[in-house]
Amino acid sequence: MQRTAASSTRAADRARVAEIAGEVAGIARELEDLGERLGLSSLRLSVQALRSEEANIRERLSSYYDPASILPTEIVSEIFVHVLPAYPICPPLAGKSSPTQLTHVCRQWREIALRTPSLWRAIMIPFRLESWDLDFVQTWLRRSGSCPLSLHIPDKLPNLTVWSATTVFEIIVPHRARWEYLSLYLWNWCNDLLEIIGPMPLLREMKLDASCGRWDTHSTSLPTVFGEAPHLRSMTFVEYTFPSISFPWLQLTYLCLARIHVDDCFKLLQQTVNLVHCGICPVIDVYTTEPDLRLPRLESLELVQCDGLDVMEYLGTFIVPALLRLQVPDYDLDPDHFFHSLSAFIAKAGCKLQELHITGPPTPSSGWFARYRRKLGYIPRVFYNEIFLDKECETTSDEDDDEE
Repeated sequence: MQRTAASSTRAADRARVAEIAGEVAGIARELEDLGERLGLSSLRLSVQALRSEEANIRERLSSYYDPASILPTEIVSEIFVHVLPAYPICPPLAGKSSPTQLTHVCRQWREIALRTPSLWRAIMIPFRLESWDLDFVQTWLRRSGSCPLSLHIPDKLPNLTVWSATTVFEIIVPHRARWEYLSLYLWNWCNDLLEIIGPMPLLREMKLDASCGRWDTHSTSLPTVFGEAPHLRSMTFVEYTFPSISFPWLQLTYLCLARIHVDDCFKLLQQTVNLVHCGICPVIDVYTTEPDLRLPRLESLELVQCDGLDVMEYLGTFIVPALLRLQVPDYDLDPDHFFHSLSAFIAKAGCKLQELHITGPPTPSSGWFARYRRKLGYIPRVFYNEIFLDKECETTSDEDDDEE
């Protein structure tokens, strides 16, 4: 009995569902007919068009808050260039301070950045095995167009192999005609690679660092690299040992010798008579007094403290009549020796020193400052560890007066 009642209910429900579906379909047809008579379809299209126009206007209004959107492309491009570190400093390939960040802000910024070759001209090249690094380098080289290049190859190379180094050189050597600044850490495999570089007509500045300890410093292949670099004016050598080589030393106006043996420093400086700026951090085994060294055009000289070398005595070998700026160490804080050596140097060199920078231990007493300022009153600008010793620091202690 119950089973018969349930079956009847299900049948009734199915019938009612069919009736409802029929009624809904009928109403839908009536609405469609009514819509056609009243023109509702065209109204719907009008509403859609208005909403689309509204969205476009809102987007345009929001863009007015972006100054880059209302400035000429050339000005925006110049602003982008100034966001990066000053050329020739190389920004990272990705992340903060990289031009790639500018391509991720909006479509307009990306288009401007990609059309600005100078954004991509300074490249920090990682010697790694990851293919994406090399892809980045190739992309930057392509985006840099015909701009001169600044290339920096660092020494933090934990995974370096001859294969990866060769791959990097194969990527950058075809662009050697655009090299303007090059910083390279030297490894033994560099001998063969450097031999194939060829002419570098735009090269102005180069740094060669052998401090990694994996470079045959007695190699004679390096000089051939510079035979066709007519604009090379600035060289930095770090922990490099120089054999008897042929090199266009005369064209250099800037030379930095960092942790170079004092004998090699003397030999090189004899050949670089056109230097205007020079920095020397020598190393020494046994120092024997060298003959006088004449650099007639040198205007700036920086000497760094060297164990086993009396830097003030070493300074006395320089004949530099055009010298205007001098940096010397005084870690012993021996005023008598310092004043005497400096006065003898200036008299012998025949220079009119305008600026003296003294490097030494942490700042001594104000009385020490006053004494040095009085003794060096004939030099317009005197600094100690970048602290300017004003001529008004003449007030001295009784102890200072007693020393006089």
